[in-house]
Formats: sequence, structure tokens, C-alpha cells
Amino acid sequence: MSIDLNSLEPEHFLWSFDGGVATITLNRPERKNPLTFDSYAELRDLFRALKETPEVRVIVLTGAGGNFCSGGDVHEIIGPLTKMDVLGLREFTNMTGDLVRAMRDCPQPIIAAVEGVCAGAGADPRHGQRPSARRARRQDRFPVHPRRSFRRRHGRLCNPPQDHRPRPRRGAVVHRPFGER
Repeated sequence: MSIDLNSLEPEHFLWSFDGGVATITLNRPERKNPLTFDSYAELRDLFRALKETPEVRVIVLTGAGGNFCSGGDVHEIIGPLTKMDVLGLREFTNMTGDLVRAMRDCPQPIIAAVEGVCAGAGADPRHGQRPSARRARRQDRFPVHPRRSFRRRHGRLCNPPQDHRPRPRRGAVVHRPFGER
């Protein structure tokens, strides 16, 4: 299912396409770009369509107003989730998993241009990137909690330690920029 890249007008984020680069901008800066049920579904559908669109050579995912994403919108996701039954929670979990799966299935590299806030559900789309596309700045290095680490969720390290580096403690993942010694 190929899409018309120049006439695409998504409802829940901004879209631009130029020279093979597709840019998706989460655009609710007044609330730090939170995700909603509708934005999850629209992003999932877009990434599924981009899989079949060879004109797109790279995808950049970013946020407006100096922040990436504050996670799920408190009023439109978090509130309703507290009132859902088990089946509703399962549907939501499946929808978020479908978005990540659609991102991972895209043949194009996905670059998360993260600036400012990146929390909760806002951190999940970054996991849709393949490890080779993941980059970090020196000041962005951080240990990840072992129970919530990328390794436990996906079974591999983003940047495995080199022989000359001290190994992180067991179960921890340390994100380092490529090429840093």
C-alpha cells in the first residue's frame, strides 16, 4: 500500500517529505507532544504504509517546541486507562506493540531526533529503531534499569562493549555513541 507522499495530511502530527527524507513531527508543544489513542493508531498506519514506499529513504521522528514527547496524554490516555477493564488494557497494549512492530518492519532507517522531554510512552517509539540507527551524544549516556532495559525487551545490546571498555554490571545496558572509546 504505497501512499502519496506530497498530499499526505495527518491529523495528529506534522508531515514533510523532501529529497527522500520523511519527517514526522509530534505537534502538541503546549503539552510537550503527548501521544493519544488516535495518534498511536495514525502513526501505526503511517509506518505500515511507509514499509511499501520506496521513495522514502530515511524517516526522522521528532517533536515540536523543544521537546520530543511527554508520553501518554494524561487526560486522553492515562485517565481512560485507569478505568479500563482487562480487555481494554489488552487492546491498548496491542496497539502500542503494533506501532513498535510497524516501525521495526520499516526497511528505512528511523532517526529519533530527541530534544527535551522524552518520557513514558514517548520513549517507546525510539525502540522501534534498529540498533545501527541509534546514536547518542556523550552527555546522553545513561544506565538503563535492568528490568526495563532494551536488552531484556529485545534480547540484545544496542552498542555491545568493546574489549578495551570495562563491562557494565550484569543486566545493565549503557548507551554510548558509536566510535567512542
